Amino acid sequence: MKKSRIFGVIAATAMAISAFVSMPVSAADTYHAYLGVQTNPSWIFRNAWNDGSFGKDAYDSFDSLSKDGAPADISGTFTDVEITGDGTYKVSLTGADLSEEERFSLLFVSTDIPIELGATISDVKVIIDGQTKYTFDDAYISPDETTYMNPMAINIWNDDLGKEDGLFAYVMPSSSVEMEFTVSGMGAGAAAPADDAAADTSAPAADTAPTTSASTGNVPVAAMASAIAVAGVVAVVSRKRK
Repeated sequence: MKKSRIFGVIAATAMAISAFVSMPVSAADTYHAYLGVQTNPSWIFRNAWNDGSFGKDAYDSFDSLSKDGAPADISGTFTDVEITGDGTYKVSLTGADLSEEERFSLLFVSTDIPIELGATISDVKVIIDGQTKYTFDDAYISPDETTYMNPMAINIWNDDLGKEDGLFAYVMPSSSVEMEFTVSGMGAGAAAPADDAAADTSAPAADTAPTTSASTGNVPVAAMASAIAVAGVVAVVSRKRK
């Protein structure tokens, strides 16, 4: 075998491995979370994303507060989040004055993470007007949703959540309500910090081998080097046998 052919084998192998390690995480590894609310006594609401009448794919105004089956006359912006792996996330409703309402009938996170995936949600924080009112060390997953994980903080019809008395005291928001939560067991890399803090861009220590985050579906760079070395050995053996 000529040297050019040997190097051709090595180069081809390197290109194949390089293409593999740059493949992004598949769509099936990305999930979503939405804040769900319902107030009392006016029944201003945003239902779960998969609700048959007012869900994401069934209702044109899913991204707005609604009342009586139509967009409510209350401004407010929902911020949803993509869940790409283990980490801490936050969903919110900002710019909405709900201070005229007496209480939340429902306050929850609606996700499309399948229960059968086996992931865990913990450290669920209820944050109203910028102040943390309560933290669930372990998420209370809605027993009424049997397909997806929906951590609940308030449900006035649920005994485990204290019904109308609830588990914690709060004043209805005049500007914002947020729920922060931590997801683990997704089998992927960590998410960006929920508070959008800048990521640490400092260089790794000199004795730290560079690796690629599992959240991208990539393999460590060392794996590519090993594969190239193996290809070189195969080429040399092939040459000797000729």
